Amino acid sequence: MATHFARGILTDGHLVSARISSACHSEALTLPEHRRTRFLASRALLAELMFMLYGTSELPDIIIQPEGRPVFADPELPRFSIAYTGNIIGVALTTEGDCGLDMELQRATRSFHGANAHNDYPLSSNEKLWVRNQNDPVEARAQLITLRQSIRKLCGCASDDASLLQLLPGSGRLRATQATLVEALSDAEDVLIWSIAVTPAIERMKIWEFDSQQGWRSLPDVPERANEPAARLMRLTSLPAEKAITLS
Repeated sequence: MATHFARGILTDGHLVSARISSACHSEALTLPEHRRTRFLASRALLAELMFMLYGTSELPDIIIQPEGRPVFADPELPRFSIAYTGNIIGVALTTEGDCGLDMELQRATRSFHGANAHNDYPLSSNEKLWVRNQNDPVEARAQLITLRQSIRKLCGCASDDASLLQLLPGSGRLRATQATLVEALSDAEDVLIWSIAVTPAIERMKIWEFDSQQGWRSLPDVPERANEPAARLMRLTSLPAEKAITLS
């Protein structure tokens, strides 16, 4: 079992693919121009990731689930999750199980509007206490929010309900009532904060960057990131059922 996280920059000619199907292009034409560009870029990234991992020459058909989440029409194909922030497109894919991805730009968390939006986010008292004790509370809050959002996307939750998801960052644990086995991983890089949640487990994880003109580039993996002097990597795993008590 492996989890892959691929990302690319949305600039002219740098996130395109000849592996997108004609049906996908037709669907893009129904969208407003700003959404069309992001839509095609995300499908290009997914198509190239599927080709690299499985040799799939054309992006398989995608359907939209009732909660609005895109999945491959063929249930035998791997599950994926797409996220956007600024001009960055991200795709997470797991070879088994399911996954959720969320990303945020560092600068957005420190802007006037971004900071207010984060201050209003419904974190638990336990999470707020952990945030206050960190060297960079703004970044710590943003990292918890991306963790919550990635788990929410994994579970298909329409809203972030504290009674359905509790994070215990101090002990590296979480409790998600809609998924019994979840592992979530988050990192705060200089530009990007990201989080991936997987059920039942992440196990091996590869991080990639794609450029249509330069091809694929492997980015530092999790052990390498964890060993950095200023490491900000966070890993949370589900509490055993007998210890999954309610915390507020």
